[in-house]
Amino acid sequence: MSIAVNGINIAVRDLPSATERYERLFDVRGEHVGPDGFAFPGLEGTKLDVGGFIISLIATTQEGTSVARFLERHGEGVFLFSAKVDDLDIATDELKQQGLSPLLDEAVRGDFGAVNFYHPRALNGVQLELIEHA
Repeated sequence: MSIAVNGINIAVRDLPSATERYERLFDVRGEHVGPDGFAFPGLEGTKLDVGGFIISLIATTQEGTSVARFLERHGEGVFLFSAKVDDLDIATDELKQQGLSPLLDEAVRGDFGAVNFYHPRALNGVQLELIEHA
C-alpha cells in the first residue's frame, strides 16, 4: 500500500476569519472550496498549500454535519488527518487486515476522487481520511 500525508482538516466556526489568520501566518493564499469539493453536503472550506502540506479549514453550513457535531463537542481544532493513497480499494483492504474498519461501507466518489474515513476511536482520537485524488 502506498500511503502519504495529505494534510490536516481543522474545524472552524468563522471561515473568513480563520482563512485570513492562516493566510497571514503562513504567507500563502488560500483556495476556497465550495460544497461540491466535499464528500458530504453542508460543508465549505479553504485549502492552504503550505510547502506541499495541505491545511484545510472546514466550516459547516448546516446543522447535523460531522463538522457541526465536532464543533459542538470539542470546539474548533484538528478534525481529521488526511492521507492520500494510490488505490483506495487496495488501501481499505489492507487496513481491514490490520483490524481497522472504514466508517462507510462504500467509498464516496466524485469529481475530487474517492474517499473513506476511519473512526477516531480506532486511531487514538483522530479521525483518518483516506483519499484517492482524481
